[in-house]
This record gives sequence, structure tokens and C-alpha cells, in this order.
Amino acid sequence: MDEGLLLMLLNIPFFIFTLNRWTIPVRTNLYFHRPPFPIFTTDCSVNTVPSMNKYTLRWVISIAILTVLASQFATRADWRAMFSKDYWQSLSRYGMVMRIVESEFVHADEVDFQDLTDVALGAAVRSLDSYSEYMTPDHYEEFSMAANQEYVGVGIEVGQFSGRIIISQVFEQGSAGAAGILSGDFIVGVDGVDTREETLGEVIDRIRGEPGSMVSLEIERPITAEEHSFDLERRAIALDSVVDVEMATGTVGYMRVRQFIDETDLEMVSAIHRLNAQGMQGLIIDLRGNPGGRLNIAVRMAEVFLEVGQAVLTVQSRRGVQEVFYAEATLDANHQPLVVLIDGDSASASEIFSGALRDHARAVLVGEKSYGKGSVQSVYSFPDGDGLKLTSARYLLPSGEAINGTGVYPNVTVERSAEEAMMLMLQKHHLRKMSDASFAKVFGFAPVEDSQRLVAEQILDGLIGAKMGMSKVEL
Repeated sequence: MDEGLLLMLLNIPFFIFTLNRWTIPVRTNLYFHRPPFPIFTTDCSVNTVPSMNKYTLRWVISIAILTVLASQFATRADWRAMFSKDYWQSLSRYGMVMRIVESEFVHADEVDFQDLTDVALGAAVRSLDSYSEYMTPDHYEEFSMAANQEYVGVGIEVGQFSGRIIISQVFEQGSAGAAGILSGDFIVGVDGVDTREETLGEVIDRIRGEPGSMVSLEIERPITAEEHSFDLERRAIALDSVVDVEMATGTVGYMRVRQFIDETDLEMVSAIHRLNAQGMQGLIIDLRGNPGGRLNIAVRMAEVFLEVGQAVLTVQSRRGVQEVFYAEATLDANHQPLVVLIDGDSASASEIFSGALRDHARAVLVGEKSYGKGSVQSVYSFPDGDGLKLTSARYLLPSGEAINGTGVYPNVTVERSAEEAMMLMLQKHHLRKMSDASFAKVFGFAPVEDSQRLVAEQILDGLIGAKMGMSKVEL
């Protein structure tokens, strides 16, 4: 409840009491000994109404005030339930069940109202759809950090490869990188516990912990076939959202966008300026594996490539209200040929960005059909630290296409397996220091080509050549 509304509610009883006891005289059995109330005056005449019993009058005024306040509350979406009989009956049922559980459940030490409520709210909200979620304070804190590409950990990304838990990426900001852990190392133990037979989720849960706490990782290094132990500190890490900025060819620039968070648009523009300084004439933006993020950031990033006034997306709320987002003018507008890479893990804001550029024929999409998350979640935080993520709207691409459950289809389909994606991640980090033969001996496979990126480069080479040819003709 917002503070102003709460203050108003608390003051209603005081206001009514004051109105009845101070503004209006104490009730007697007599009528007012005052002139009748004037209604309106016209020149010299005064129109009046008969006197009213003061007892009746004060309650009429009180009820009128309450009616006005109630009508104001009823028009608020978050207060309409207060006037629903079903709402109060449901609360009554819940309270009755909780009271019985607390008084009769055989294991009294296992009954905790807070835990029961967390479970009940979690199950209730989760039943709505796969994106809505009630979050306990700890979970909400993790969610908030992830939304800003911040997390508490040792600075590694893990996955599964050939049935084993492998470190697919090591972030420079984490304690793992500082200690010497490498991409491609296999995790075989955590805090002295052998994890070779555990699932990926179980291993991740062991590694997670509070900031400032320590965790011991036992790893097996394929390069030497030796095992090593590292004592690592868990700490908060803020990650860049735009990474791997480089020139793919003499004229084609490349960047990977991990997530759409605060300032991702600024990071992208900065990367474009750096690549332009190196002679870029066409750009690849890699959104593969990007889970999305902030809607407004996706709109800002699309504005860099679209014309002013072009629609980026339409958001439809529950009650049919539509809000259309249009591209606004920006000093960082880019008109170079563009290819966007997407896959089955590109979701939400990734689909907004790529779909808008595809619909306006501003970019060629290469890869695989995206995830298909075409809904908007509103996030609410509560005084106790818990939170709620609730699906509140859906979005449509500029073409009017609703992609929830269907995804964005690329212009050029190039499929790849999850195993190929892991191979590419490993060789990206190790081929800088190893020969192809050494790499194949250690990891058991020869280096593979990124087929999707290769097609993107070929498309851009053709677009750049065509654009240069047009320029020559125009001259």
C-alpha cells in the first residue's frame, strides 16, 4: 500500500469523529436554531431548504465522505478485491486451514506460519503461468542481482559436457579467475564432497553461498589430467553485458550481448564506436543464449538502427489498453548493414530487439527460432523484502505478430546442437594458447567452426559489397 493511501485510511475515523463532535453541535432533541442553509442567491432573493435534524445531517455527511473514498478505492486496480466477497471468503478459508494446521498437525516443530505462507503463495502464483513467481526475500535479492547482471559467486559459468560438470567460462572479476581456474576444467568436488555423480543443479547449489564466505573447488584439468584444489571467496560480481567486441573480418565487426540491463544500450554504442574506429562497415550482434531483460533498454537499442517514428513494439495490457513504443531520434544512429544471431535461448527483450529489426527489414536474422516469451512481467517489492513477478501484459512485434509460445523466426535458418555450442565455448578460450592438435588431444574433438557466425559474416560481406557498388554507381 502506498504511504498516502495508508495515511488517508488511518485518518478517516478521526475525521468522522471530528466532524460529528466539533463542526456539528452535540445532538439535542431540538432542530437547529440557525437560519436555514442557503442553496444559491440570485440578486436579492435567497433560495433555501428546510432545516434538517443535526443528528441526521452529521451521518449523511459522514456516509457521503465514506462513499466518495470507497469509490476512489474501487477504481484502483489493486484495491478492487477489497470490495469482493470472494476475496474475503478466500482469506477466511486460508486462515481457517492455517489455524487447524497450527493446532492439530502432529509435528508441531515443523509448523511455521511464515514458511507455510511462502509455500502457499509460491504455488498459487506459479499456477498462473510459467513466468509469474512469488519470491521470498533471499530469492528476490538473487533475482534483483541477476536482473542487473550482478551475482554472488566465484566467477564461473558451468554446464554439462560428455556427462560431466565442466567450467564453460571464467569471468575475470571473480575469485576463480584470480586463482587460476580455467575454462574447460571439470568440477569433481565441492568442499571435500565428491560430486562426480551429482547433477548440475546439485553442484551449483553447493557452490552458491553468502558473499564473503569461502568454498573449496576440486577440479580436474584435462590439459594435464591432474586434480587441483582451490579455496575461493564468494563475492558480488558485476558483469559487462556487451562482450567479445572484435573485428571478425577486415570490414565486419562482432559483439555479443549477454543480457538487456541498465546501460546495455550505452555499452553497445561504445562498442560500435570502437569498431568504427577499426574500419567496421557491417555489424554482427550475437544474441544467442540471451535471456532478455529490460524492455526499455531493448527499445533504446532498437532506436540506434531504426528510423525515427518506426514502431518497435506494442504492449497490450489485461484490459485491452495498448501502448505503442516508437523509435526516437538518437545521435548514435547506425545505418550500416546488420546481422543478428538468435537461437532457442534468445528470449524476451532479445526477441523484441531482433523482431523489430527483422519486421522493418533493418537486419537479417540468422540462426534458429527464438524461445517465444512474448509477455511482460511487472515486478513488485514488499516491505519485508519479498517480491512478486507477475505477467501483466503481452507484446506484439511491429507486424502485429504475437510471438508468445511461437518465437521469432530467422530470415536464414542455421541449426546447431547444444554440444556444438559447448565446443565453441571451450575452443574460444583455449585455442588462443594451444594448437589445434593439442586441443584435440586434450578435449577429444577437433576445433569446429561456428556455422551460424560464418553464415552471418558471408551475408555481411555480400551486403557491404553491394552497398559499396551502389555508392560507386551514385558517384
